[in-house]
Amino acid sequence: MYWTYAENSSNGTKSFYADTAADVANLPTYGAPGTQQGKDIKSCEPVYYGSDCFVIETGEVYILNSSDVWTKI
Repeated sequence: MYWTYAENSSNGTKSFYADTAADVANLPTYGAPGTQQGKDIKSCEPVYYGSDCFVIETGEVYILNSSDVWTKI
């Protein structure tokens, strides 16, 4: 499962938490919505490049790059 914990209204990026690295595949990108998580209809909306996701299970961080791919940093 993933969820939004911060949204930057000045540039359209969002910050997410995800339980596992496998959840990153369900995140939205600039070009596509993510997989809806329960009744949360906001977190799955498309996001801008530079959005990030912290994976709780591993401590890894992913950034949405300009190729519209979530990339581990």
